[in-house]
Amino acid sequence: MANDENALKPVVVTGASRGIGRTIALDLSEHGFSVFAGVRKHDHAEALIEASEGRVSPLILDVTDSTGVAAAAKEVADATGNLGIAGVVNNAGVAVFGPVEQASMSSIDHQFGVNVLGVLTVTQQFLPQLRSGKGRIVNVSSVNGRLSVPFSGVYSATKFALEALSDALRFELKPWGITVSVVQPGVISTDIRRGALEDWVKSQDELSEDDRLLYEESLQKLSTILEHIEATAAGHDHVSAAVLDALTAETPQTRYEAGPDWEQWGPMIALSDEERDQAFLEMFR
Repeated sequence: MANDENALKPVVVTGASRGIGRTIALDLSEHGFSVFAGVRKHDHAEALIEASEGRVSPLILDVTDSTGVAAAAKEVADATGNLGIAGVVNNAGVAVFGPVEQASMSSIDHQFGVNVLGVLTVTQQFLPQLRSGKGRIVNVSSVNGRLSVPFSGVYSATKFALEALSDALRFELKPWGITVSVVQPGVISTDIRRGALEDWVKSQDELSEDDRLLYEESLQKLSTILEHIEATAAGHDHVSAAVLDALTAETPQTRYEAGPDWEQWGPMIALSDEERDQAFLEMFR
């Protein structure tokens, strides 16, 4: 049931075509927000309209297209009468697994383009509306923004970068009362990990046989690890609840650890480098 307290408060959510972003958009609309949901395809837009019974307004939005982001910002401004927005949820993200040694420049560019530069582009374009609406920024990071895991080094690098940018923005935007919160999902049920593994498998076709053999055992081991992870992954509600609190709490947290598995990640982050390396060695042995 919609919360009258949030009625007509406009928020923008990126990466809302499916998965966590879709759940965030639908949940915020249930709590009374007027949600502008960024999607890349028209069929995803239609599905969101149907699922929300018209409460969600889709935006055709590719965060790597600066011209398109500017157009989306204008569309939101026109729809709200330039009165401002209550929040931006930077959720769009991509991941590709594989050893840093074999990461292609195109893959690296794509991950940084979406996970870092895309967040910057969206934030910069919507900041005038956030100032007008005394809004908030919520950046969806990951446990990988605190813990660099083997064979997700590039993805982790993008999330570490997002954490750093969020820290800077949090201070720089204080004069306007714009809060910046980071949501750090643990292992949440989503297809991003399976897709990342599939991309690693596909990338092997471009390598010589000798290069493929270098990390063949690690690839097989990671596949087995992911099967266990997917079987125990938590629901999207852990993330959407954190986003809702970041947008509505009188004093939002600067960081939200989302998901029950943070009970294991927290202690691992606290290990020394040598202890953590040993833990990963046991995992991939």
